[in-house]
Amino acid sequence: MLLTVLVSTGATTRFDNAIYDLSLRLKHTSARPDIVIVAVDPASLQAKGEWPWHRGLIANLVNNIARDRPTALAFHFLFFLPSPDDKALHDAIARTRTYLGVPHREPNGGRGAHPLQPAPMIASAAAGWGAGDSQPDQDGIVRRTLLFEGPSNDLTPRMVLQMARLDGRHPDGSRAVSRNGEMLIPYAGPPGTFTTVPAISVLQGKVTKNYFRNKFVLIGATAPELLDNYPTPRSGAKGMPSVEVDANVLNSLLDGVAITPVSRPVTLAVSIVLLWVLLVALLRLSPQGNLRLAAGLSGLALAGSVLGVVGLGVWAPPAPYLATMSIILPYWGWRRLNAASAYFAEQLRVLERNAGGAILAQSRSVAQKGGDVVLQQMTLLEETRKRISDLRRFVADILADFPDPVLVVDRAGRILTVNQAASDFADGLEVSTAPGAPIEPVLSKIATSDGDTRPLWPPPEGIDMFGSSASARPLTGQGPSGRSYELRFTPTRSAEDEPTGWIVHLADITPLVSAMRQREEALQLLSHDMRSPLSAILASLEHPYFRGAPATLRRRIEGQAGRTLELADAFVRLAKAESADYEFEPIDLSHVLSDAVDNIWPLAQAGDVTVEFDIAELEYVVLADRGLVTRALVNLLDNAVKYSPAGKAVVCRLAPAALNGRPAVACEIADSAGGMAQSQLDRLFRRFATSRDALNGTAGVGLGLALVHTVVTRHNGIITCESADGEGTVFTITLPLHVESEARAPELTDA
Repeated sequence: MLLTVLVSTGATTRFDNAIYDLSLRLKHTSARPDIVIVAVDPASLQAKGEWPWHRGLIANLVNNIARDRPTALAFHFLFFLPSPDDKALHDAIARTRTYLGVPHREPNGGRGAHPLQPAPMIASAAAGWGAGDSQPDQDGIVRRTLLFEGPSNDLTPRMVLQMARLDGRHPDGSRAVSRNGEMLIPYAGPPGTFTTVPAISVLQGKVTKNYFRNKFVLIGATAPELLDNYPTPRSGAKGMPSVEVDANVLNSLLDGVAITPVSRPVTLAVSIVLLWVLLVALLRLSPQGNLRLAAGLSGLALAGSVLGVVGLGVWAPPAPYLATMSIILPYWGWRRLNAASAYFAEQLRVLERNAGGAILAQSRSVAQKGGDVVLQQMTLLEETRKRISDLRRFVADILADFPDPVLVVDRAGRILTVNQAASDFADGLEVSTAPGAPIEPVLSKIATSDGDTRPLWPPPEGIDMFGSSASARPLTGQGPSGRSYELRFTPTRSAEDEPTGWIVHLADITPLVSAMRQREEALQLLSHDMRSPLSAILASLEHPYFRGAPATLRRRIEGQAGRTLELADAFVRLAKAESADYEFEPIDLSHVLSDAVDNIWPLAQAGDVTVEFDIAELEYVVLADRGLVTRALVNLLDNAVKYSPAGKAVVCRLAPAALNGRPAVACEIADSAGGMAQSQLDRLFRRFATSRDALNGTAGVGLGLALVHTVVTRHNGIITCESADGEGTVFTITLPLHVESEARAPELTDA
């Protein structure tokens, strides 16, 4: 819209004129030798007196020129009023084609439609008359001329146009002339470019014979005191006489060398194209790129206008585009800077709060500091930079002080940073941990443990068989010098929660492996070396030598030996449940529960306790170790039967549930015993914790519920107990359903 207004109204004409004037000075146009100016110059006035001269003297001047038979002669003087010497001037003019220049004036005094005609006797001898005066632009400089003036129904050709038609051409139809007959004047040079002869020289016969033959002669004033002088693009402020201006117009018409002004629609179209190139670039280029493009487009517009005048004779005003661009570019820059400033201010405040705010000392608020908004933002940026540096140092110190090797890598396995322990570890392996080095050579020196087929790199991703992150399960392996390592892969993520890489932790578990080996030896002692003497004691009690011993003594020895044997068996089972590698397989929990009930049936019969099932005809498939899950359920049923009064029932239920947002199954075992107090519930799953006295059979050794808790936990499940003193007790085991069974979860939930 701005560009259209500027082009339509010509608001930038002064700027365009300045560019045009500069272009015109660079254009080379030759002055025709057949155009001669006879000048009433200061020397002529000094010799013949002040102007106006009497018409007899002017007649002598015309006669001296006419004798050489010029092509045409033109007067830039006005002969409005009759004079006694008009007959002499009439006869002189009649000797050659003479054209009279007359001004055109509107009724209100302005230039325009109504020509002022010369005296009748002089006019009757002239070949024609037309405008011979100059029309300055608003800034007073003559750049153009009208080739036709007068009423629209009776246009009069300009005096020099009538002269140019004598050459056999029709320059008024030239492409350089606009619809209103306006023509840009391609000046051939500064004042004095055309051949000029002083009028006094012609009157005194000092001009050689035939000097004016076949030439276009223009008679006019060049003396400054005659005030017929106008500024032009080639003359500057000192001006150029009107007669010389007309000489330049005639020169252009005869040579067909003109300057064609581009129409406003074409100027607007070209400017819009350049402007849209800039507008599109504003959205796509950097500020520096936009500045370069704007400078380039401005140079292109200026160079195009100048070269159009100099080389092609075409004038396209560049000022509307340049003015629009000079407004849009700073405005867009201000808008972009304002938006960027607001964005950076907000992001810096967020960054200041998040850059180690919980672990690093807070700085005083920027609002408490002086200065303008930009200075505050600069201060905030500096403080945030320091905080980020402190945070980097903080993280580096943590890594440096960590005793185990820690490597931070990207998604492709390229090392980003390591701590000193990792660097020492890699140096022992003679591999590099420099930034960008691959991590595979480091991990390739570690042999995975027997039975573990998972590779050390790349880290396992996705969900494992239990629905947990696969990378959370540690990998173990044997490293150099017989050391054992546990590899943990912790994924790193960006602020947008996109995965960025891994933190690889190589924990030295050699002491732990040694302790596990000692534990296995202790279990071997319990399971074999202690069982054999206890079994021998129980067998010895049946020997005839001991049958004579008191029955009370025999029962006490038998009970203590059996309890010790049971304690050893329970401890071995618990230890294996805690340390053994489970053999997971898809199993139907309802079948396992049924097997556990069958195991406990003899004890229930002996205590007159009924075991009831509340299980729908549905499959609840879980991924589990069948033997250990069965042992856990047997332990719970065993406790429920032992602590239940005669004639009561133990109820088993299976129902759909949810665990960590995933489908699961809940197994409830409820009894009708006396319940437990809160103090008993708090230590229920600890080792050697006994909760209540058995009503059927002997009291346990306090390891059964610890085993149940261990087995359930190793299966990524949970176990809870609800009980109140004097009421029944309900144990609930919740296990995640197998991944292959999750598709039936909505059906199970509906059931």
